[in-house]
Amino acid sequence: MAEHTHTLTTHLSAQTVWDFVSDMDQWAPFLLGYQAHDKRSDTESTWTIKADLASLSRTVDFRVQITEWVEPERVSFTLEGVGEPMRGDGAFGIDELDASQAATKQAAESPAPGFFVRLWAILLRRLLGDGQTRAVASGVAHAKPPAVRLTFRLSLTPGGAMAPMIDAMIKPVMVATAEDLAQRIVAHLEGR
Repeated sequence: MAEHTHTLTTHLSAQTVWDFVSDMDQWAPFLLGYQAHDKRSDTESTWTIKADLASLSRTVDFRVQITEWVEPERVSFTLEGVGEPMRGDGAFGIDELDASQAATKQAAESPAPGFFVRLWAILLRRLLGDGQTRAVASGVAHAKPPAVRLTFRLSLTPGGAMAPMIDAMIKPVMVATAEDLAQRIVAHLEGR
């Protein structure tokens, strides 16, 4: 079985992320190798994916069934190869980080303030006085929405006589697929 999980943090609201990932029509085209999908109902669809595994290139159809919708926390689904001995599953998880987790994450990602930021702070202190500067700075610090963690997990298990060889070949593809999909979703929602 090939499986990979990728997690990203964003300052989008959990509802914004949920609204996007709860509808497969919005994110299915972001999958690596995506060719098309045919939605039969809100919970059933068929995806056509072109897989490039080393020197092999093959187009595969998967029956996709949404198995769980827990708004705004999780969407889970199963995959079954159409005419291919392959099964799998995946899930999107959305977790709101509390203030201390968000602050720790932001501190780890934020570089030290540059020269102009420090100069601006000095000018504000002189013009407004130290107390008002802190109030302005604290108002800016609380203006950011809470952080949200988006986790995408995908697994595939090939069957048949070639299963061990196919499993070894798809493991690197699973890593790339999970990471690329999560990154593309967050970049799209953040407008990058």
